[in-house]
Parts: sequence; C-alpha cells; structure tokens
Amino acid sequence: MASNFKYPEDQLLYFIRGDHLGLITTYSSAGETRTSRKAFQAVDHAVTNGLLIHYYGNPKKVTSITDTPDIDNLFHSAIVDYVKKCLYMDRAGVSPDPNTAQVSMGLMAQHERRFDNAIKKYGVRKRSKTGGTRAIVPANFT
Repeated sequence: MASNFKYPEDQLLYFIRGDHLGLITTYSSAGETRTSRKAFQAVDHAVTNGLLIHYYGNPKKVTSITDTPDIDNLFHSAIVDYVKKCLYMDRAGVSPDPNTAQVSMGLMAQHERRFDNAIKKYGVRKRSKTGGTRAIVPANFT
C-alpha cells in the first residue's frame, strides 16, 4: 500500500526455491536504479499492509513433439503411459485382425493401470518436490 514503486511489475522480480520466496529489484530505497553487475538485490523497502503476488497457474501448451510438458518431471512417465494407452486403443479399433486387436487391448489395459497407479493411487506419495511442514504423529495408546 505504501511504496516507492509506481509500477512494481516493471522493477521487481521473484523466485521460489523450496518453501522460500525471494523478491529482488534493481531499484534502491534511495530512489536510484542499480546498473552494476550485481544490479538485482533484495528489496530494501518497508512493506506496509502486506504483499500481493499475482501469478498465472496455467501451464504452457505443448505445440510440437520437441516441447517439454510444463508439469513436474515426476509425471512425465505417467503421460507416456497415457499416450501409449490411447495409441493401443486406437490400434485395436482399426485392426482387421482380431488377434492383433486383442493384444492391443491387453497392452492398453496394462498402460491404463500404470497411469492410474501413477496419478490416482501413488500420486501424492511419488512427488519428491512436495513442500510444507513435515510432522510425525505418534500412535495413540489409549
């Protein structure tokens, strides 16, 4: 609310490392813009009535085969299983040979199970990058 920054989006940057948020700027509290090699430094202004950070949570679209999905890298194998499931289902639908269709449906079911396990059953436990407070809850002996 009370700040020297008229347009903070032009002069402030932020980064997230683990559970920590860092605010950096090239603008000093004396009113001058830093231009040296270490231009970005911590914000040295007083913050009154809090701080509002606005960000967009939508991932980037994948538009070509060389793009990397904008999600946690632990879910990349689950995406591969989902795509394989869809491809095997398509192959089973267009195959004139019933044996090929049956094998494709079996492989489709296998990749569907792997996808469901990765996302639904073990999704939270497989994420090594989940932040937050850790706690040990002792057993109730009563």
